[in-house]
This record gives sequence, C-alpha cells and structure tokens, in this order.
Amino acid sequence: MCGIVGYFNFDNEPVNPLLLARMVDLQRHRGPDDQGMRLFSLARGQSMEFRERDPVSSLNFEGALGFNRLSILDLSERGHQPMCNDDQSVFLAFNGEIYNAFDYRAELEAVNYRFRSRTDTEIILRLYEHFGLEGTLDRLNGMFALVIVDLRSREVHLVRDQFGIKPLYWARQGKTLFFGSEPKSFQLHPGFVTRLDESNLDEYFSFRYCAADRFLIQSVRQLRPGHCLTFSASGNERIRQYYAIPDSPTHAKISWQQALDELKQHLRQSVQSQLISDVNVGCQLSGGIDSSLVTYFASRQLTNTMDGFSIIFRDADLSEEKWILQAAIAANVNSHRFYLEEADCFSALEIATWHLDQPINHPNSLGIYHLAKRSRPFVTVMLSGEGADELFGGYARFSYANMRPVIRRWLPLLARLPKFGEKFSRNFGAEFSDSTEFFIGASMFQRPADLLQLRPGADVTAVLAQRRSLFEEGHGDYLSNCMKYEMQTYLVDLLVRQDKMTMAHSIENRVPYLDRDLVAFVRNLPPDLLVGNKLTLRGQQTRNTKVILKDLARTIFDDKFVYRPKSGFTLPLLSYYQDKRFATLMQDRILPGIRKRGVVQADIVDRWWTNAKNLPRSIDEKLWISIAFELWAQRFLDAPRAQAPRPQ
Repeated sequence: MCGIVGYFNFDNEPVNPLLLARMVDLQRHRGPDDQGMRLFSLARGQSMEFRERDPVSSLNFEGALGFNRLSILDLSERGHQPMCNDDQSVFLAFNGEIYNAFDYRAELEAVNYRFRSRTDTEIILRLYEHFGLEGTLDRLNGMFALVIVDLRSREVHLVRDQFGIKPLYWARQGKTLFFGSEPKSFQLHPGFVTRLDESNLDEYFSFRYCAADRFLIQSVRQLRPGHCLTFSASGNERIRQYYAIPDSPTHAKISWQQALDELKQHLRQSVQSQLISDVNVGCQLSGGIDSSLVTYFASRQLTNTMDGFSIIFRDADLSEEKWILQAAIAANVNSHRFYLEEADCFSALEIATWHLDQPINHPNSLGIYHLAKRSRPFVTVMLSGEGADELFGGYARFSYANMRPVIRRWLPLLARLPKFGEKFSRNFGAEFSDSTEFFIGASMFQRPADLLQLRPGADVTAVLAQRRSLFEEGHGDYLSNCMKYEMQTYLVDLLVRQDKMTMAHSIENRVPYLDRDLVAFVRNLPPDLLVGNKLTLRGQQTRNTKVILKDLARTIFDDKFVYRPKSGFTLPLLSYYQDKRFATLMQDRILPGIRKRGVVQADIVDRWWTNAKNLPRSIDEKLWISIAFELWAQRFLDAPRAQAPRPQ
C-alpha cells in the first residue's frame, strides 16, 4: 500500500523536481518506509531517478513521477519504486497488492526474465514487458492503482483496479496533467487552481458522495474502476474500460448445496491469498457476519493466533460488543476493542477531512480513522468485510426492489393503512415513476423533497438522469442491475473512505469479498440465492438479504447472530452535537461559513442545529452533511493549505 503522485507538462516546460518532492512528502503517511522520484521525457524517450540532493538547474524533463512505499512484501531496498525494467525503457509506480502475482513468476522465468526482488511490483513490470498492457490487466487479481511510463511507445498509462479498492485521481488544467492517490497534492503546484465544481453539489447533497468520475473540485476526476487513462506527449488522452462487472444475463443452474460449497471454497481461497505479507496481518471485526466470516477463515489459515480489531461504544444500544466477542471466540482471535469517545471524534474532525480529500460524508469514517490509529501498533495489514453487502444484496432496498413488482399494484391501498401506510410508500417508492428510478431513489440519502428544502434550486431531474445512465450500464436482470449499480456507486465511495482512513495511519486494508474470481462466481448465481422476495414479520426482513452468505454463516454461528437486524456502524451524533467544543465550532465557524457560502439554506441548518435535541435521527445525519461539507470547504477551498492540521 503506497502513495503515487506526478504531473506532466504538454508544452515541454521542465518539471520542478523540488516541487515534486514536496508533493510526494505530502503523502508520506501512505508510505513511510521508502520514497522515490523519477523524471522523464516522452519526447526524448529518457528518464532519470532524482534525489533531493541532486542539482536541478540543468534538468530538462517534462514529466515527473513520485512514490511513497509502505513495505509489505520484500521489505528490502529491492522493492524501491518507481521500478524500472533492465534497460529503463519502462518503469512503474504501483499502489496495492496483486494476490495472484506469484502464479506467473515461473512462467516468466521460463522465458528468461530474471527477478531482482520478491515483490509483486516486479512481476507486474515483467508481465507488462511480455504481454503488454491488455495482457497484464487480464491477469491481475488484486487491488491496484498503477502508473506505467513506457518510453518505447512514448505513453503513460494510469490504471485503477476492477472495483475501485485503490483510489486514483487526475486533473487537466491548461497544459499540465496531474495524477495521484490524493488530489490534495495537486494544490501544491502553483499552476493548479482550486475551485468548487458547483455542477456536482446536487448529487453530493442527494447521495452524500459523487459517483463515476465526478468530484467536488473543478477539473479533478476520479479514474473509474476498471478503467485506464493513456496520454502521450502530443497532448492526446483517452480513457477506456478494460473490465466490466459481469452481468450474467443467464444464471447458472446450481443446487443450493453446490452453491454453498463453492462459495465457501471461493471465500476461503480469497482470504488465504490475501494473507500474503512480510508484516503482521489482522482483521477489522465489526461483529457483523461479513467481517466475522473473513476473520474466521483468516484465523484458520494461520499458525499463530490472529488479532481482531473493533470499535465499541459506551452506549449499549449502539455497541456491537456482544456480537464481536461471539465472533472472536468462534474465530479464536485476540480481540482488541477500542472505545470511540466524543473527544476522539471531535479531535479527528479536521485531520480526517484533510486525509479524505472530500467531506466526511459518513460520520462513521471517524470510527475507521480511530480504529486504524489504535490498531497500527499491532499490525500493518488488515482484512475487512467491505463489498459483501453490494455483491450479495445485503441492503433492505434490494429486497424491496425484488418485491416491488408485486407490491406496487397494492400500494395505493396499502398507503392508506394507519401507522404503516407511510412506511409502505417510502420503502416501495410510491413517488418514483419506474423501477430504475425507484432503486436510484432508494439509494439516495435525501429524497427530492428534502433536498429542495435544503437547496431550493436543486436540479433533481438532472441528478436522477446522471444516476440512471450508470444504472443502465447493467445488462442483466433487474436485481442484477441493482447490485451492479450499487457496486459502481456506493461501494466505490465506501472503499475510498476505507483506504483514506486506514492509510492515514499507514495501514493497508484488504477486502477479500472483492476477489475477481469470487465476484464472477457470485454474479452468476440465481437471484433467489442472493435476495428473497417474501413478506416477513417485523424484524425478519433480514432473511431476505444475503441469503446464501447467511446460510454459510449459519454453519459457523447461531441464527441469533446471523439473522439479527442490520445495525450498520452508527455514531451517537446527538451526544456529539452537545459537546461544548462542538457547539463552539458550530457557532464560531460552521454556521457563519454556511451563511457566507450560500450552498445550502443557512436558516434550515441553523434551525436543525438549534433544535437538535428534539430532531429525529434522520435529521441528525442531514445536519451532519452540511457540517461536513463546510469543514471541507474551509480547508480545501477558502485557503488551501497543504500541510495536515494538528488533531485538536
């Protein structure tokens, strides 16, 4: 796990190596073990490694690539990056891990490639030399952001992994193209202008994040998962998709027992492959079935007792400690449980925003930040359960989407029921015109009416149209398309938050559910093995979601553990709001900033804040979104400051 940053001048203006050094230093938290910089010229087909002690007056290179290394495999200097091939005609910077890389080493050695290290980085380099870009990407199973500079073809390739586990951003301003793991580094360049991209505000306040390639700063783009951007010295740039999440329009005929056995084998193999490391590995253990299964299978692969790391709360209604302990006993792991206090969240607000590069849209990101901070003395790598809900259909909205064709005809009648009518209308999307719009609406954080209250001029129609275009990238059945949409939208943002919050403390986070082979297997399962469509009694809706994964969990845990209501990772925002320091922050900075900025209705936010004690939890989180946005805007827009803020 590492950090990448670089830029290229299409007008042949020489790059500033000392500026590159500052841009690299800004991401030192992503890789504290080693640092490397390489300057290159596509026009001349030349490159050279740069060290800060080198003279800079005579250097004439229009491209620069910098790297910070967190050493995971082969801790020696042989893993130094950017890494070059033998004649230095190709070099690359690689952030991530390739779990099947060593499957190809013998094949490459058989055709006379010689290896200097025990790194997956060098295997990628040799694969590229032998098979080219397409052949290499076809073979990689892992998580990665790649920058490959090919001086033979005079091109640079930026590549992001199939599911977006590793972030990669780029921006084109004037004659300069920037790229890197964290866009805050771009702001150090004197030619980079930071402005709010107002065209993405309605999407942000509707969903809490921007999907596809969109971002809140003008010209900055997220490279989409499964995509590659290639540019050359001429200034041409092209983006293409090299991988698409399988649609599986015809599902395989498979028995329940066969599906269960194969799922167990795929998950076990994925976990086993992701334990490869020359440093200590642990697991994030939330107490839910996703992380509990990963922890269980990981522990079974190791000879030493594994460590599991968890966040718990003083409030028993929020804490999952009971389930965490049950999972830890079943998996036979050392359980490290850390309380998340109000003071922890408040002190991390600004520095976590800085690390995330975007607003802390989900307050539980502060919990991940704190978990990584407390876990770092024990481990450098952690496995977690991200991806299972999106892949297997773990959210209630998948079940509602599955039932909607039957329920919809009865909605006018059901909506009249006392107490339950409003819930039926909300869960089954009475206000949305078709099934696609229903599911997009079900994944919204704020319904259109709420958004228009906060932003009266919001263009809800445009936001829904943007999201519809993403939904329509699915070409399977309706439920399959719902899950693919979720994997291409919400999951990507979730993975970015995991990456940034763990890398803030130099921890590599791995996600076994997003193994490429496991995803292909699950995407080909019959829908009824993933999401049910039965009307159930209150509290039993959980039996309609992640059906086959919960069947697997039942072979290890009891039914109370497996079928308890989904709790998520909810922070006690109301008690945080009542903290005196938070109140001071609101009055002195946040509310005045919101009034001045004019992005949302300040009187609405002020009223929510004033009446916070009496508001429902849904309003607590809507208030949070405006607070998080203003904190981010003050840090990144008003007076961009490159250095990390100190914890308060």
